[in-house]
Amino acid sequence: MRPLIGIPCHSGVGAESDRPIFFNNIAYIRAVETAGGVPILIPILDDLAGLQTLLPRLDGILFSGGIDVHPRNYNEEPHPGLGKTNPQLDELELALAHWVINENLPTLGICRGMQMLNVSLGGNLYQDLESQYPDSLKHPNWELPRNQKIHNVKIQEASRMEALLGRNEIGVNSLHHQAIKQPGTGVIITGRAEDGVAELMEVPEHRFMLAAQCHPEELWNDEPAWKNLFEAFIDECSRPLVKQIHTVSDILSVSARPA
Repeated sequence: MRPLIGIPCHSGVGAESDRPIFFNNIAYIRAVETAGGVPILIPILDDLAGLQTLLPRLDGILFSGGIDVHPRNYNEEPHPGLGKTNPQLDELELALAHWVINENLPTLGICRGMQMLNVSLGGNLYQDLESQYPDSLKHPNWELPRNQKIHNVKIQEASRMEALLGRNEIGVNSLHHQAIKQPGTGVIITGRAEDGVAELMEVPEHRFMLAAQCHPEELWNDEPAWKNLFEAFIDECSRPLVKQIHTVSDILSVSARPA
């Protein structure tokens, strides 16, 4: 049976209806589907107790890209370069992140998802690379096609990322203005851009917790290495796992703790 992969939604307003909606990019859906999984969009619930019904049914979580993580989640004040944030989205994703950590569930993070996983493990972020990281490359290239490669990433030798991608260097797109500053507990940075910015991470003690700062969901169709990553994620999600789900109160109490 194909594994069920949870993907948290973002919130916005419909372009035509002007009504509130939950959504995510189709590219994530197609990447998971093509790799053999069944994507399930997770809305931003008003009452996170509803997660108790959903979480035991999932075989993996993909944390997608999106808006900025609010710095209150890692005990910092907002920087002038901070972009749009959503406290409800942060709360949902922190609860999900702590759950996958506790349950050892296969997890893939992309862009914001990589940053959120790091924050959930006690790390922090550069809130704005241009102003906080001297001599950085231009990482936010939102005006360019989303599949356009901007720079290379050097991959750490003997890392899980190197094994899955099958190379020690790879070209990536770049659609972010934040990045990991201090890695969280157990986080290993296994890929860096030419300017040293963290681009790949993994948590070796976890069954499968890998993340990319780029957007491989926009690249896998033309670059087999990224297809390997999605297929490895879905393959791990397909393996048997004894789930010992914590109570909702456990999830929320952990996610509410300061980083």
